[in-house]
Amino acid sequence: MLIGGPEPVPGTTTVPLGVPERDSRSFETRDLTLAPPAAPAPAPVPGDGVVADGSESYPMVDTTGAPARVDAVSGETVGSTAATPAPAAIPAPAPAPAPAPTPAAAPPSPPVQTPPPAAATGRWAVNLGSYANLENAAALVTQLRQQRLPAYGESLTLDGKPAQRVRVGPYAQRSEAESARLTVLKIRSDVPGAIVSLDGEADAPRAARPAVAEGFAVQIGAFRAEADANALRDRARAAGFSSYVERIGTASGTLWRVRLGPELQRDRTEKLKSDAKARLGVDGNVVPHP
Repeated sequence: MLIGGPEPVPGTTTVPLGVPERDSRSFETRDLTLAPPAAPAPAPVPGDGVVADGSESYPMVDTTGAPARVDAVSGETVGSTAATPAPAAIPAPAPAPAPAPTPAAAPPSPPVQTPPPAAATGRWAVNLGSYANLENAAALVTQLRQQRLPAYGESLTLDGKPAQRVRVGPYAQRSEAESARLTVLKIRSDVPGAIVSLDGEADAPRAARPAVAEGFAVQIGAFRAEADANALRDRARAAGFSSYVERIGTASGTLWRVRLGPELQRDRTEKLKSDAKARLGVDGNVVPHP
């Protein structure tokens, strides 16, 4: 290979590029082991943990008669062979007491038969019906008493079964009883009341009743089916009216009439009739109440 280049710089060394000639001497290759050889294991000596046949043995120490060791601080014997006392037995927890049985709920008691107040010597009362369901009778009496009405219950037998008759009163004047009946109707429009005489006399005929004590109502329908009457009543209540259903007997059978009110003044009843026409689309009639 020929390499051309610039002139050598003074002070530099020239390195020959030629391959040196092969040495004529002979060479020998040897493998040398660098790790030292392992020393042979010593022969086992009997009595040094190994028996003559080469199996292992364990040294035995005779401690019979050796003095007991005593702790210098506590004075207690160390390594004593005294039996360690067994731990005290832990008593088993007492079983939890069984829960007391819950007493059965007592059946609802019927309303207490409350006689009319002794201070009131009136002969008129408002009869609100007889109830075979004693709970309903008790609830009605409680509701009316909360509204400061002198309601009470009377025990009787209805179709051979115990029942309760609910009344409000007594009142000295029939007009007072009629006012109380209208008040009850505003509280419970689904409970029609009737004025009765407590001394056994028949109530005065309708024509003889003073108009001022009766009040007025708007009759908006009469039906032979109770379901139809209830449907119209619910529709009137949904429209904001105070409505109720009355059952009456006629020569042709039972009728269920639907009414709005009642009102004490006739002019207010006439306005009620106009409102029913506008909001229900029903032409009603102003009638005496009851």
